[in-house]
Amino acid sequence: MRLTVPVLAALACLAGAALAQPRSAPGRAEAEAHIARCDGAAQHLSAARLTDLQSSFSAALPAAREILARHHVEARFTDGGRTARVELHLQGLRNLEMPDGRPATVYLDQVDGARILQHPASRHPALWEVDEATVAAASRAYDVRYADLNDPNSQPFLEGEAPPELAGYEVVGLYTDRYSAFAGLVLQSRPQAGRPVHRIYAIAGTHVFDHTDLRSWGSGLTFGRGQFVSNGALRMIADAARYAEDLQHGGEVFVTGQSQGGLTAQGAGYMLQARLDAGGRAHHLAHVVSWGGVGAREIIALTIAHWRDGEVRGFPSEVEQHWAITDPNQPDAAETWNAITQRWAAVPAGAEAAHLDDVASRMRAVGYFFEIDLFARAGSFLGQTFAFPTALILPDACDATVAELVVGSTGGSFGVRLESHFLRGYQRAVARGAIAVARPAVPEKWQWATNLIPTFEAVGDVWMETVYFNGVATTPANWARCRSAATWRTARNATCSFDWWPGCGPEADGQANWCLAREAPAGFVAHPLR
Repeated sequence: MRLTVPVLAALACLAGAALAQPRSAPGRAEAEAHIARCDGAAQHLSAARLTDLQSSFSAALPAAREILARHHVEARFTDGGRTARVELHLQGLRNLEMPDGRPATVYLDQVDGARILQHPASRHPALWEVDEATVAAASRAYDVRYADLNDPNSQPFLEGEAPPELAGYEVVGLYTDRYSAFAGLVLQSRPQAGRPVHRIYAIAGTHVFDHTDLRSWGSGLTFGRGQFVSNGALRMIADAARYAEDLQHGGEVFVTGQSQGGLTAQGAGYMLQARLDAGGRAHHLAHVVSWGGVGAREIIALTIAHWRDGEVRGFPSEVEQHWAITDPNQPDAAETWNAITQRWAAVPAGAEAAHLDDVASRMRAVGYFFEIDLFARAGSFLGQTFAFPTALILPDACDATVAELVVGSTGGSFGVRLESHFLRGYQRAVARGAIAVARPAVPEKWQWATNLIPTFEAVGDVWMETVYFNGVATTPANWARCRSAATWRTARNATCSFDWWPGCGPEADGQANWCLAREAPAGFVAHPLR
């Protein structure tokens, strides 16, 4: 399929979105040399390259003093009722070239942001603390690695060390999906006085430079739909629903991610709430905390439309049949999907928007974005977005931007604009207490991007299918599953019962051959998604 100019633009978007915290990339040596020369002392840089930030905010979160004190940020307060006027002071910031102008951002001063950020239905006395932890969790999700397909006993694992911001959490689950490249990390808070136990379900975004995964590029073109309806995501949603419904030992659930991970978090959060609604049982509050203002409302509505048209999840029907017969984790995924689609069956055609509003009203969904973030202009957010002041993105004297880590140069104003979408920028802002001065806002949206979602999605589906058939479907683990089925098909033979039949083995004509199970063995109960 030929890639149109808009599709290529989307790929460029995905490439930028994936740069969370690259560990090795071209130009990194130059960036590290800059940091080494600096060794943390401002006098190693000329005064012209440093600047101070003094910003005044007329309306701030009531907990602003508490948040800023935690981060040791110099601030002056003028208290008045439930809000506070804050003068924020930051010294020794690098004086980088800022973009000219910014995408239009509409501030919603009539919206009670404090009531959203500190949701009245939550048992947490300070939700901002958990929101701050989610940005570190979203970064950590990029470290999830898949099980070895050549080793039947291999399990997903985490690479590297957890950041200090997650010291109050322990890992209690990992979820992956080979088709869509979904990767989810489950963190449970350690018992702490005055802080209810809760879980963070963090979802990785697009992998480009570090641990490159082209499947995540394809799922990104589907605006995250390929991931939030995947078997891995549905299993994670089932786990989150059980935890939220456990009133004695469970707790509130926070689904989070950045960029494509933020899109997937919105979809997974919606699916979680829909699953809780279908169960009809009392449960703890569900949250979505998305980093980057990209919105998923349109793609969720399109997912419902696909299901109405008989496309199930939008994956190839033969692949769905293969999973129903061979995936040992299929029962959880099927039960979750079928419960959610029962809810969809009761939604009248044309009432999808009202349905999304209804489901979202029973959860807390917040998205944080920088004013200059171009990617925030795609899609409508499922909840309320909050804007961070642009200046909070500026690195300290000895800090490097992602552009410097990747290409060894600041990238000028465009590099700063890209920084406004990367996790590195969000982590920097949150460490300065950005949530204290975040304001309810809506970024101006690109209607052309919304109009092209079906086109992007079609390309993404072909992309994921192609990568799957050229990769996972040819592996020894997949072939073992095919051989255990009554019949299977390959790229060269529509019906196989023995792999020594022509075209029915792992190799044919000197090339790797893929297989898909077609018929379950006798006595096996399949778990199809309806």
